[in-house]
Amino acid sequence: MIPSCPECGAPGVPLLFGLPVPEAIDAAQDGHLALGGCVVRDPVPNWQCPQGHQWRDDDEQAWDQRLLVVLAAHTHR
Repeated sequence: MIPSCPECGAPGVPLLFGLPVPEAIDAAQDGHLALGGCVVRDPVPNWQCPQGHQWRDDDEQAWDQRLLVVLAAHTHR
């Protein structure tokens, strides 16, 4: 399940911090993933909506699964 933004209700995309791999850059350009850069705050957000709102959802398994699906879809382009 993709969590909805607590501020605007839009569906979120996984938010990834750190140096992105090429697949993550492609996915972010397509709007399937958000890149958060190298500076993180506490608590670390893990989802972002199209409006740029970021939030933390404690279901790490849902985030992991969605991230893997997104990256796999952008692997061999």
